[in-house]
Amino acid sequence: MIGRRSYLVGVAATLVGLGARRTSAQADRVVHLGVSPFEAHADAYYAQELGSFKRAGLDVDIQQFNGGATVIAAIVGGSLQIGAGSPLPVASARLRGVHVLLVAPGYIYDSNAAAPIDALAVAVNAPYHSGRDLNGKTVAVAGVKSVAQLAAFSWIDRNGGDSSTVKAVELPQNAMADAVVDGRVDAAEIGDPALTAGIDAGKVRIIGKAYDAIAKRLFAAAWFATDEWADQNADVIHRFTAAINDASAWAVKNPEAAATVLKKYMKVSFSRAHEYHARTLDPALIQPLLDAATRYKVLDRPMDAHEIIWKG
Repeated sequence: MIGRRSYLVGVAATLVGLGARRTSAQADRVVHLGVSPFEAHADAYYAQELGSFKRAGLDVDIQQFNGGATVIAAIVGGSLQIGAGSPLPVASARLRGVHVLLVAPGYIYDSNAAAPIDALAVAVNAPYHSGRDLNGKTVAVAGVKSVAQLAAFSWIDRNGGDSSTVKAVELPQNAMADAVVDGRVDAAEIGDPALTAGIDAGKVRIIGKAYDAIAKRLFAAAWFATDEWADQNADVIHRFTAAINDASAWAVKNPEAAATVLKKYMKVSFSRAHEYHARTLDPALIQPLLDAATRYKVLDRPMDAHEIIWKG
């Protein structure tokens, strides 16, 4: 079992700089967004490039962080207002008394997509083909006890393996393919853009769609904020959601053009983007992840997805 999470140990609970000005005054303030280096967070870049935020009356600054836990810490500390990440660290934070909630939809993982945006990968010549083959091995993940580890371990257990024998180590996404090739790890749960780059370079091959072991469709990313800031800035949240939805709809219809945005902001060369977006925060796309986290002792108790969705 994965054990208890410790995302937010030492994070100050005092919220800084969350003003209460509303309506037109909100448009004059910069909204600081936090994202991580995953294509699943690219909808903010699409909205920025297309001018969707500006048309919505929002002045947006996008900053990049290592993962959802660090984004949450920055939001709680007041240097960010809205962040992107998996619903899992939001749920974990909520259980620890940190008042963050999902406020806008994001990228959906869909097993039926033409190309997976996230998968469990091994070296092209590695003798690994099933979960059983990874017993006693080492798997690289974006964050220990993260959704990436949860997906990898779930896949191993559902494909003849025993995840309790597997060691998870944390590595940056762009270092995973080389770590697999060099033999420093046996497998890696890699997300795009690093996954496609590793495949195109002939370094790794996909052994399985790990997220499938949780659900065929679920939120890989969504947008979150503190309860207090969201309640005080409901109009900003609604305009932000509309801008994100419009930009993501454009990316779905124009994957080649969206790929040029990825190249500009994420420094990756794709021929087509893989955007797949929900327009609402559907609890059914969150609940399987929370249930799996409870089974693996990542969450301390069962959670209903409605507990982490903003009601505004």
